[in-house]
Amino acid sequence: MYRKQHKKDQTTDSSRRKRRTHQKVTLRSIVGASLEVIQKKRNEKPEVRQAARDAALREVKERMRKSKDAKKATGGKTQAGGKVEKAARSRGGKQGGKTGAGGLR
Repeated sequence: MYRKQHKKDQTTDSSRRKRRTHQKVTLRSIVGASLEVIQKKRNEKPEVRQAARDAALREVKERMRKSKDAKKATGGKTQAGGKVEKAARSRGGKQGGKTGAGGLR
């Protein structure tokens, strides 16, 4: 009893804790992009990335501008057809309606 209270039977071997070794990340290809494509995009400079982004944005804006010009040139025909299509699309929303406090009972 005395020995346990005064820690006589415990050996004090202080051992260092083992560190977990760092696992090296292995690059793998994912669906839609091969490993070469991923590494090429990863290694390109930020300036190149920014230039590509700007070019894509410019191309999208140009496409939008062309579609607006085409709508203006054709007149009201496409606009009326678009309205009818929107109304038909909005009616075919969720099936079965709402359930809960807001629904019909």
